[in-house]
Amino acid sequence: MPDTLKATTGPKNSQALKIPVLRPEDGEPDASSDRESSRRRHTLPSRRTVASIQQVFTLIAIVNGLVLLYLVIAAIQLLMVAGARSAEIYVSLILTLLLVILAIISYQIIARRIILPIARLVREASEIESDDMTSLLTIRSNDEISRLAQAFNMVLVKMRHALVAGETSNQQLMAANRQIEASINYAGLLQRSILPDRQLQDTFGNDHFILWLPRDTVGGDYYIFHSEGGHCLAGVADCAGHGVSGAMMTMLARAGIDRSIMEVGITSPAAILSCTDTAMRTLLHGARMSKSIATSMDIGLVRLDFEARTLRFSGAKISLYWSDGQTMHMLRGDHRAICDQRIGAYTDHDIPLLPDCTYYLTTDGLLDQSGGKDGFSLGTQQFKEWLIQLARQPLDRQRQALAEALEQFRGRHPQRDDITILSFRFS
Repeated sequence: MPDTLKATTGPKNSQALKIPVLRPEDGEPDASSDRESSRRRHTLPSRRTVASIQQVFTLIAIVNGLVLLYLVIAAIQLLMVAGARSAEIYVSLILTLLLVILAIISYQIIARRIILPIARLVREASEIESDDMTSLLTIRSNDEISRLAQAFNMVLVKMRHALVAGETSNQQLMAANRQIEASINYAGLLQRSILPDRQLQDTFGNDHFILWLPRDTVGGDYYIFHSEGGHCLAGVADCAGHGVSGAMMTMLARAGIDRSIMEVGITSPAAILSCTDTAMRTLLHGARMSKSIATSMDIGLVRLDFEARTLRFSGAKISLYWSDGQTMHMLRGDHRAICDQRIGAYTDHDIPLLPDCTYYLTTDGLLDQSGGKDGFSLGTQQFKEWLIQLARQPLDRQRQALAEALEQFRGRHPQRDDITILSFRFS
């Protein structure tokens, strides 16, 4: 028996029942506030102005020179004073002059061997810092500073070689990435080309919509359509995996379903599921020996008889939903997926095809999507409440509203899985 949910006149949780609409001002943060916060985060504290070693050394030399000059002048003045002990004064004067000579020699040695080489190294290092990829520090002698500069040059050469090698590897990776991206985009075009959009449009016109949202460029979800006279078969499928692996599984699954339809026709969706299960187990027998490889597939199929106005549904872990805007019904699919560890039994369910109802099939990527304030999954109940509000609206409007509702619910959470919704209405 189908599960039924009635629309309530006063929703208990307005946030849960409301179809969120993403407005530009809701989804996008204020640009000026972002720039201001970024400026505050990245503003570095200003460095205090500090005198260089050369300036400090020059200042000390000047002070020492003034002190020594004062001593020389004082000694000369003492010699000019009558009665002074000239021998001691001469000794002091000679020692003072000796200190002056030693100070001048020390200044020249320190300036030429330490201060000026360090200043030159600083200037050359600044030139290297300004993206000069060819310059090295100049080595003029074999003293400690020159050996330090030589060691710096060796490190600099190794770094440049590493940068060149890294840039080469980066260019190779970028080329490989472009090639892979082009291949995946082409695979996406191929996967899109096998989807029955044109057949659905020819049969249902504006009374249907497809919301197909692969997590990556290609995905493991796809949808199905076959028609025979006044009957047609439609459905959605979710193969294990997503991305390239999921897309490869969809090709195998599509071949298995087409083969099953050729064998048993489209009268019984349950028979198609059972036949597909057998075919896929035979095809993937080697892969299923490894428990690390997922090969299961969820499918929901409906067979529509437009003359008798009946709908026959069978599902492998995918349910059928329908609503007239007042009540919400659900037929649960069977609990075993196609190619599951245990073989499942699938059942047909017949219900009338009502003109005032909208019918929905969805893969679990929508129901399992994380979002909201607490990051929980969307779930069946929330999905039902969305549908019961949208069931009366035009199908194109429903598709847009569901896409916006999902986007706002997801928020900053990444899309976890491929998402597919197939909806139709009989008129």
